[in-house]
Amino acid sequence: MKKLMILVLAVFVIACSDNRKKEFSLIDHIPEDTELFFTSQDIKSFIPEIENNDFIKSSEFPLKDRISYQFNFFKYLNLNHATGISFSNLSSKTFTYTISTRKDSALVQLDSVQNKAMETIKEGNTSFQKLELNNTMFFLLEKANIAVISNSRQKILDIARNEKLLKDSSFERAYNASDPNKASVFIRHGAIDKISDFFGKFHFPGFESFAEWTVLDLELTNSEIKANGLSLTNNSEKFLQAFSGINPRNIESVRVCPEDFLSMYALSYSSFKKLHSNLQKIEKDSSRNNYPGVLDETREIAYIRLKEGNATILNAVEIEAAKEELAGMGNPLETYRGSPIVELSDSPDFQQTFSSLMNMEKNKFYTIIDHFIIFSNETDVLKKILTDFQNSDTISGRSYFNQLMASLSSESSMIFISRLPEFINFTKEGDESHKMKFQENSLAALQIINEGDFAHIHGVFSNSRNTSTTSKGAEQIASFKLDNPVVTDPVFFKNHRTDQMDIAVQDDNNRLYLISNKGNIFWKEQLDSQITSPIYQVDLFRNGNQQLAFSTGYNMEVLDRDGNKVKGFPIKFNSSLTQPLSVFDYDKNRNYRFVLTQNDRIYMVGPKGKAIRGFDFDGTRTGIIKAPKHIRLGTRDYILIAEESGKLNILSRQGNIRVPVTENIEFSENEWYGHNGKFVSTAPKNVLIEISQQGQVSKENLQLAENNRIVANDDHLVYLNENQLSIDGKKLELDFGLYTDPQIFEITNKTLIALTDTQTQKVYVFDENAKLLDGFPVYGNSRVDIANADLDSRLELVVKGEDDEILLYKL
Repeated sequence: MKKLMILVLAVFVIACSDNRKKEFSLIDHIPEDTELFFTSQDIKSFIPEIENNDFIKSSEFPLKDRISYQFNFFKYLNLNHATGISFSNLSSKTFTYTISTRKDSALVQLDSVQNKAMETIKEGNTSFQKLELNNTMFFLLEKANIAVISNSRQKILDIARNEKLLKDSSFERAYNASDPNKASVFIRHGAIDKISDFFGKFHFPGFESFAEWTVLDLELTNSEIKANGLSLTNNSEKFLQAFSGINPRNIESVRVCPEDFLSMYALSYSSFKKLHSNLQKIEKDSSRNNYPGVLDETREIAYIRLKEGNATILNAVEIEAAKEELAGMGNPLETYRGSPIVELSDSPDFQQTFSSLMNMEKNKFYTIIDHFIIFSNETDVLKKILTDFQNSDTISGRSYFNQLMASLSSESSMIFISRLPEFINFTKEGDESHKMKFQENSLAALQIINEGDFAHIHGVFSNSRNTSTTSKGAEQIASFKLDNPVVTDPVFFKNHRTDQMDIAVQDDNNRLYLISNKGNIFWKEQLDSQITSPIYQVDLFRNGNQQLAFSTGYNMEVLDRDGNKVKGFPIKFNSSLTQPLSVFDYDKNRNYRFVLTQNDRIYMVGPKGKAIRGFDFDGTRTGIIKAPKHIRLGTRDYILIAEESGKLNILSRQGNIRVPVTENIEFSENEWYGHNGKFVSTAPKNVLIEISQQGQVSKENLQLAENNRIVANDDHLVYLNENQLSIDGKKLELDFGLYTDPQIFEITNKTLIALTDTQTQKVYVFDENAKLLDGFPVYGNSRVDIANADLDSRLELVVKGEDDEILLYKL
C-alpha cells in the first residue's frame, strides 16, 4: 500500500510539472534585444482607453505615428487573452515588434479584410504563416498553446526554437513586481535613445545608466495617465545606487519655482556627504574628493528651466552657515526688491560634483530667498524668481499643480516636472514633427523614491480640460521705471480717448508723469513742489474729457490729459497751503467745489478757478488740522472741518453749522466717514467715535492701539489695530508690520479692501468677507489703486515697487 501511494504521488507531481510547462506565460517569449515591453490582461479594453485619452490624443510625435502605422492591422486581431508586445530597434525608422498571446482559433479575423494574402512558410522543423492585410505584412507562429505575431521573420524563428530570448534577473524581478490586473510597460534603461534624449532635456544625463529595468503599471482616464512601479538593478555601478542609505525628503524648491516654468529637476538627500561618497564609488573616481563646501549645508539641489534662462537652486539646512561658505566668492552687484544680487568671482563648480546626475553650467550670479540660494548666468532670471516669489506667483501656490502632486508621494529622491506644451515646444528646436496640442496648464511629473537596490516610481501625465480655466489669481503684468524715485502713490486716471486707464505718479524731482497701462510715457510735467493731495479725476467741461486736479505746496493745479494747464489754473498762494486739496461734487453732476485750506481759513473755488459765492463760513478760531471732508448721509450733505482745539464743525453746503457738536473731540490721525447714517472716526486710543445727525456723541471702547487706522463708507467699516484687521466685525490676524491705511474699493458690484505692509513690501487685498484674494500677497511698497484699467473683465492694481518702479497687477 505504501509503494502504491508513492507511485501515485510521483505521477501527480510529474503531471503537475507537465501542466506548468504547458501553461502559457508571456515572460517565456520575449526577444533578448527587447527595449520596451508592454503587457495587458485585457488589451481589447485597454486600447479604447488609449484612444480616448486626451494626453495621448493631444500629442503628435514620430514614434506614435510609426506605431499607429505598423499596428493598423490590430483591428483584425481578436486578443481575448493576456498579451505582451515587445519592441526592439526603436531608434530605427522601422522598429521590430513581437506580439505574444495564448493560441486562439479566432485570433485573426479575415472575413472583413478585402486585400489579404496568406502564405505558409516552413524552415526546418518550424512552420509559420506570412500574412498581408491591406498592405501590412506580418508573420504568425502558432506553437503548442502560444501564438506569436511579428514583423521580423527572424524573431519568429528564434521564439520557435527557444533561442535569443530575454533571460535577465532584473527583468524577472520587475515582471513579478508588476500588477497582473493592470496594463504595464517595461523600459530597458540605456536601450531607448528617444527616452534618454527626453530626460537629457531635463539635464539628467544618468537615465541610461540609472537602472537596468523600470516597470510602470498604468492607469488611464480621459485626461490623465498615472504610472506606478519600480526601477531595479543588480549592478552596483548603476546610478540608482547613488541614493543608497539616503532618506528621501520633501522637495521644497517648488516654493521658489515660477509658475510659468518650463521644467524642473530636483534631487533631495538627507546627507550630502553620503550622496557624494556613493557617487565616488559608482564613478570609481577618487580624484573628485573636493566639492563646494556650501553643499554640506544643503538638503536639495534643483535645476529649473525658464523661458528667460536657467537657474540652479540650493535648499539650505542652515542658511547662515551656507552664507559663510559663500562669503568671499563675489561682490554685491545690485539690490533688487530688498535682496542683494551677488556677482561671483569664484563660482562653485556644481557640474563636476553632480556630472553623473545633473548637467549644469557655471553661474555668474546668485541671490538668496529665505533658505534658498539661487544661481544663474542671467540677473534677469534671478529678478524674475524674486519677483514671482514675492508675488506668490510660484507653482507651489497653484491648485492644478497641487492636484497633480497629490497623486505622488510627499517625499522624493528625484523628481522631474514639466509644463506642457511649453517644455516640449521650447525644446523641440524647430522640429515641426513634434506638435503638441495640450491644454494650457497640462503638467507631467515623474518621481523616484530610492529604497535599497530598487526605487519606487510614480508618474502623472495630465491634460485635464478643467485646468486651463483655473484662475491664477493676482499676477504681475507690467513693470515701469521712472527717471527718479517715486514720491506719490500711483493712481489710475481715465483715458477718455481709449476708454482705458493710464497711471499718474510724481518723482522726487517734482515731475508728474502720465503713463499708459502698457508703460508708454505720454508726458512729464515739472511742478513747483511735491503734490500734497490725492490726484483727483475731474471733468470740468462736462464733455467726458478728463483732467487731473491736485494741490502742491503753494498752488492748486488742474492739467488736461496732454499735460497742459487748464484755463483759470493754477491758483497760486503767497503762503503755503496747510491741508491737502479737497474736491466736492455734491450731486455727482460735475459741478465741482475745490476746497483749499490755509491755517484757519477755507477757500472754495469753482470749475473756472473763481471763488464760490454762497459759501459763507468765516473760518475757525484755531488751526484746521484736517482737509475739509464732504459726507452725504441719505439725501443730506455735510462738510466736516476739524479744529486744533477739538471742535468739529459740521456744516451745510452754505457754510452754516448744520449739526451742533458741543463736545470737544480728541482727534486721531484718521479721517471722518459716513457709516450707517452716522459720522465715524476714532480717538487716538481705544475708542470708536460715532456722532449722530443730531450731534449726539457716542463712544465704543474697542481697545484700539494708538496707531489704529480706520476707513468706512455707507455699508462697510474697516479698521486696523496693530496687526488685527477688522472688516465689518470679521477679524483677521496679520503678521506684525508697518501697514498703510486700509482702503475700500467699490468696483463692479465688488467690495475690496487693500493695505500694504511697507516693512515686508507685501500688498494684501481682501473681499468683504475678509477672505484674501487668490494670488495675494504680492510685492508692493505703497498704497494701491484698483480699477478696470484695460478692455478685459479683470481688474488691475497699481502700486509702487522699487524706489523708481511702478508695478501693474491683474486680479
